[in-house]
Formats: sequence, structure tokens, C-alpha cells
Amino acid sequence: MKQKSFVRKNWFWVAGAAFLGIHFGTYIIQKVAKSSARDNTAIKDTKGSD
Repeated sequence: MKQKSFVRKNWFWVAGAAFLGIHFGTYIIQKVAKSSARDNTAIKDTKGSD
């Protein structure tokens, strides 16, 4: 009999890890984008006040 693969044996854990990984990744991307936008706005504000 052929042995089941790790993914087939633990599909629930693999799916959960993928779900968390995707959401954590998008959270990080969101934080970086917001920080970048905030920095860009601050640079424009300092240039405009001269």
C-alpha cells in the first residue's frame, strides 16, 4: 500500500498555515504601504513649508 504524503495526512494544518501565512503577509504589506505613504506625505509637507 502506498503511503500518504505529509500534505494529505495533515491537510488541515497545511490549509491553516497557508491561510495564516497569506493574511500575515497582506498585513505586513499593508503596514509597509501605509508607512511609505505617511513618509511620502511628510516629505511633501517639509518641502512645501520652505
